[in-house]
Amino acid sequence: MDTLTELRQFADDLTELGDNATAALVYQAIDRFSAWKFEAGEELLERALEERRKHEDEPPKSPYFNPCVLAIT
Repeated sequence: MDTLTELRQFADDLTELGDNATAALVYQAIDRFSAWKFEAGEELLERALEERRKHEDEPPKSPYFNPCVLAIT
C-alpha cells in the first residue's frame, strides 16, 4: 500500500472514531500534496522535453567518448 492510500485510510479511521477535525486536516494535506505532485511532475516533464528539443540537432555521442576522455586525462 502506498503512503497516500495509508493516509486516506487513516483519515477514514479518524472519521469513524468521530475526530472529523483531524480527518479534515489529513484530507486537506493529501489534496495539497497531490496537487503539488501533479504540478511538479508537469514542470519536470516540460523541462525534459525542452532539453530534448535543444539536443535534437546535435549528433549522437559515441559510447566510447567518456572512456577516451578519461584515458587521455
